[in-house]
Amino acid sequence: MPVFVALIIGPLLLLCGLLTVDAFGVLRAKQHADDLSVEAARAAQQAIDPAQAIPGHAFVADPAGASAAAQRYLAKTNARGTVMVTDGGRTVTVTVTSRYHATFWPKTFSVKATSSAALLHGITHPDR
Repeated sequence: MPVFVALIIGPLLLLCGLLTVDAFGVLRAKQHADDLSVEAARAAQQAIDPAQAIPGHAFVADPAGASAAAQRYLAKTNARGTVMVTDGGRTVTVTVTSRYHATFWPKTFSVKATSSAALLHGITHPDR
């Protein structure tokens, strides 16, 4: 009985260890996509609409400029994603999709991360 257990347990532990490498690889890819989406949203927020900001009417993102800024950031990092500017230019949402090619598992995983950035210029208290 102990020989049988030793013959079964050894390969099972090896298999579990190898699959754990790919599981952590997928988690790393997800975190990387999340980091890219956050930074692209921050880059998009820098494209403030000067026609509304200079006279003091509103601090909102220029939709075309924000999308272009986020796409430029994604292009520099070799990432693919989509950019949406909503709420009258106050919210920028970036979705990044990336892939992880498994090392030991015969599969390629697709991971997606979405981040939103809200333009909060002049906020003095939390929204309720």
